[in-house]
Amino acid sequence: MSEQYEYFVKAAPPYTEDRPSGLWRRLGEQWDYLSLLDWEWHSVGEAGVQSPPSPQVLYPVSAERAAVLEADRQGWVRYWARYTDLQDWEEGELPTTVVRRRQSPDRVLDEAFLVGDTWGATRSIFDFFDPRPSSPPHLVEITPDEAEGLLQELRGVTGATEL
Repeated sequence: MSEQYEYFVKAAPPYTEDRPSGLWRRLGEQWDYLSLLDWEWHSVGEAGVQSPPSPQVLYPVSAERAAVLEADRQGWVRYWARYTDLQDWEEGELPTTVVRRRQSPDRVLDEAFLVGDTWGATRSIFDFFDPRPSSPPHLVEITPDEAEGLLQELRGVTGATEL
């Protein structure tokens, strides 16, 4: 008889069990996490992830629910419309671009949609949430569908949010 994986979602605030920040599985004492960057399972101990999250933020889910979560790549990504500053947003200016965050146990990847129609590293999300910058950008959280529509409007591209 083979052992079965137990699956868990990580849901520390502001994340919830319905919209978690990570997917984990356990077989005996061995923990694995789903990398939200390469969409593969990795064992704890790889890529600097030394332990699973605290039990207080892990919630069990069925194997079926885990499979649904694993297949829904967009469900793990947060998107924002990026404005130069709060004033531009208040005055009804169009955003300058779309930024997104893929937060994985092995790394947080913040990207902006750049000239040349590619995703590249950005500090915009960090600067928005960090109180120290004197002139941070203004971000408005949007859905993946809204991000796709905004990039079509701003840049004339489709499929930019596909992962």
